[in-house]
Amino acid sequence: MMFRCDEVARSASRLLDGELGFWTRLKIRVHLVMCRGCRTFVEQMRVTRDISAHAGRTQDEEPGGEILAILAKRRLRSGEES
Repeated sequence: MMFRCDEVARSASRLLDGELGFWTRLKIRVHLVMCRGCRTFVEQMRVTRDISAHAGRTQDEEPGGEILAILAKRRLRSGEES
């Protein structure tokens, strides 16, 4: 049985942290292939997690090149979809 959107949303953090078993991961991945909304949600969670982790490691006031590249990529994607 495939996961529903609400189940994917509840499991997204554990998916990104690698805490799910093979079959659960597979079911979520199948759902993500078919559901653009959930793909976007999980990608946004991934970006937020990565930016937060990076921010916790740095004392810089200005965002680094890695953060700027992620933000530029997101801006391009949103501009293409509009």
